[in-house]
Amino acid sequence: MNNIFKTGALAIMMTASLASCSDFLTIDPVDKPVLETFYTNPEALRSTTMTIYASKTWSNFHINFQWKMDMLNGDMYYTYDQEGQWYFGTYTAVNQYVNEGWKGLYNVILFCNSIIHDIPAVCSGTITADDVNRAIAEARGMRGYCYYMLAEIWHDVPIVENNSALIASGKFDLPRNTQASIYRFAMDDLDFAVANLPETDSDAFRLTSRKARALRAKLAVTMASHTDYGYDRNQLYSKAADDALFVIENTRALTEIDYSTLFDAETNNSDESILAIQCGVQGYSYGNSRNAAWSRSSLIADQTWGGGKGPTISLQKMYEAGDRRRQWTYMTGGDKYPQLNRAGGGYTYLFVNRNEDGDAVEDRNEMLAHIKKYVIGKAADCNGNVGVDQDAANNIYLMRLADVYLTYTEAVMGTAGSTSDANAMKYYNMVRQRAGVSEESSVTYEELLRERRRELAFESQTWFDTQRYRYREGNAKALEMINDGYGTGYNRCAKYVNMPGLNLDITNENDRNSYVIVQTKAEYADYDPINLTDASFRAPLPASVSSSSPSLAGEPVDYFGGKE
Repeated sequence: MNNIFKTGALAIMMTASLASCSDFLTIDPVDKPVLETFYTNPEALRSTTMTIYASKTWSNFHINFQWKMDMLNGDMYYTYDQEGQWYFGTYTAVNQYVNEGWKGLYNVILFCNSIIHDIPAVCSGTITADDVNRAIAEARGMRGYCYYMLAEIWHDVPIVENNSALIASGKFDLPRNTQASIYRFAMDDLDFAVANLPETDSDAFRLTSRKARALRAKLAVTMASHTDYGYDRNQLYSKAADDALFVIENTRALTEIDYSTLFDAETNNSDESILAIQCGVQGYSYGNSRNAAWSRSSLIADQTWGGGKGPTISLQKMYEAGDRRRQWTYMTGGDKYPQLNRAGGGYTYLFVNRNEDGDAVEDRNEMLAHIKKYVIGKAADCNGNVGVDQDAANNIYLMRLADVYLTYTEAVMGTAGSTSDANAMKYYNMVRQRAGVSEESSVTYEELLRERRRELAFESQTWFDTQRYRYREGNAKALEMINDGYGTGYNRCAKYVNMPGLNLDITNENDRNSYVIVQTKAEYADYDPINLTDASFRAPLPASVSSSSPSLAGEPVDYFGGKE
């Protein structure tokens, strides 16, 4: 698997490169003389298609942007500097992470476009037409999913279909295209991928026709959620249901897969994984940075910046007693993790952790909890799958199997507000069975969203779920759901403080009853309720891009210009 990172890095240098960090449209054309000597056999071609899965290619997106959406949708508590702007919903066009996310997704699209348009012309030797078509289908599947994400984060963005043609024409100042035309473009890409990819691949990380159908199902339920674009919503929901069911019936049963190990390097590219960013211990940007960014302290990580981060109280209140997902999503009082701090006999989470001398080596945070998901410990704890440069080897999911199960339930529910359909409930309940919680006979759309939040917390999916809810029900209901903590009644400002009148000391500092939840400054919270607004549902265009591409400031246009 390490070849994904090093061979992929070589291919990155050969296929394309950014000429300007501030302008996502300005790129160098493919070095065709080099390529003519490189693409002479299928293995060389596949070494290049590896790049569209590699952490290095996605690094701006996943290191500096992706998880900020977990702060925006109210899953993660963190208030520091420009990262904290996502928690408050006050990020602007000059927020550096807005720019990183934009660059990151367009960087992946850059490589996909190179595979689609530039590489086929310079393939020779034993590379067949089928080999080339498979490479194009992989790239179009990935490109389609990137445009889906762009459409949900920025809504109206430029469709860049062929970078080399853009360069040849000298046209770099592109307008934004409408969200509806981005959906259409993405669907065309995913339709092509489904039709042209094989059912299986010897590389478990690669897209196949089955996996592309999972991605297409997600796009279809998103389009069907819209009441404003004139879609045949029932047809889209039916298409999504067919795709999701095919994936479910042709993949190992979810209940046979252990949730507790899903985020460890040892289970990379397992049956749970539909699409994942491939990570390795290869240096900065080649691996998963979350182990460093989210780990609580040096007791459990070689690098750590996660002491101030934690699950919001509203997220904590979402989990039922006995939900097995909870412990592997976040850590709180009394949780035991034998796989962390192995040299010390394992790790037990305490609100305040003291050494033998009584000195605090870990102090409590405002949430009395820290993140566990994607945190795999020190290198000595996980067979060297953590490096010293923010580069852990556990992959980052873009979509996984449980998402497909819940997408199927959503698709069967369709435009209704609830469903008791036997098949929909079968797969909905399989998600809950694996979690160890009770089965349900029916589910409403809002309950489905809450189940998705429990299952997919800290995977940057709740943002996309909130968008679909907004398309269906309007901004007011979506804002009410977010600002009210998804029905828990806890705003994102809620925090734990010492119980009034209690003398907090070493005898009671690890007793949850020593603390009380507050939500206003009058109660000694840091903030009064923090309420997002309509503007929070759309990330602003990065200032650096707008200044170099003035047409982006204009009204979005239909990419297809009325063409069928």
